[in-house]
Amino acid sequence: MKTRQFTAIILVAAAIPLQLAAQGTFKGLGVPFTYLSSISGDGKVVVGLLGAYGPAFRWTAETGVVDIGGNGTTTAVSRDGSVIVSAAPNAQGISDAAIWMSGKQWKILGDLGGPASGANNNVSQAYSVCNNNGYTVVVGLSFVPSGKAHAFRWDNVSGMVDLGSLQGKSSRANGISADCGTIVGWDDNSYPHNFDPWRGAMWWQGIERLIHPFGWIGQAYAANVSGTAIVGRGLPTSDPNVFAHGYLWTAWGQLVDLGALKRGLTQNQQALENVSYAFALSDDASVVVGSSGWEPPTDAFIWTPATNIVKLSDYLIGKGITGLDGWTLMVANSITPDGKMIGGVGISPSNQIEGWIATLP
Repeated sequence: MKTRQFTAIILVAAAIPLQLAAQGTFKGLGVPFTYLSSISGDGKVVVGLLGAYGPAFRWTAETGVVDIGGNGTTTAVSRDGSVIVSAAPNAQGISDAAIWMSGKQWKILGDLGGPASGANNNVSQAYSVCNNNGYTVVVGLSFVPSGKAHAFRWDNVSGMVDLGSLQGKSSRANGISADCGTIVGWDDNSYPHNFDPWRGAMWWQGIERLIHPFGWIGQAYAANVSGTAIVGRGLPTSDPNVFAHGYLWTAWGQLVDLGALKRGLTQNQQALENVSYAFALSDDASVVVGSSGWEPPTDAFIWTPATNIVKLSDYLIGKGITGLDGWTLMVANSITPDGKMIGGVGISPSNQIEGWIATLP
């Protein structure tokens, strides 16, 4: 009997460090004006912009926030953490889609020959990247000679390829699945059914199609590893006075209205605020994150089948996670494949914009 009791004590003692290790955490990146936009699959590499127009930054626990140059409007990292994309000035001073090499050096990927536009004099901009056993694909937007913008796909064999548009207008590639097979984004909406001027689109084996056959859902932001689940914004509601919601679409026939958070505003304000944006999802589509609301500061949300849409800060506190005092979580835009780590942007206790990372237990 004593031997069994002693063994039980050892087992309980051995379990204590595991329980402590399983506790969730929340931390800011420690640098103001860090607009976090993407995290690697293991959460060890975080990227974003230093200020609204860059330069880009790379963060790890060992290095902290490091300025890596560039001047894009967003930054993305591959699932394995090895490839970072944004935009950087070419030899003529025009900003093109680019891959980070080291230091503040970037490899320029080129563009589709259009005019420069925007604060950074951009012609092309990378929005997402996959790296599958050394095979790298970059997707984004480039202006074309007509002045319209088209989605592009780049790899180191074919270079930059114009993905076109369904009606000869504009399009953009926002994301690519980790297996490099499915590209998602938007195509101009010629027949608007809601406030969103863009129709959710996907490209598979070089062919574009609308995610909804009648174009009744807005732009897509991200796909899971195989492209069988997609999230975005612009799912119309039955109430004509209500803005559209974020959605989850799956290849097995689901189209889930993710809803929007109640923000405690007046009736007229609440109609305007009844809007949400789904930016990222776990590989099994069981966790979706995004933002809800119209007037800033918006509220970061998390959605699961069990909870539906809830305020992310409330969800984290409910899981026993500390460190959120004084924080306002505005946007959750990144998630690891297992749904356990979430990244986004908020207002820190010092009342400044700052990127943050939350780890669920």
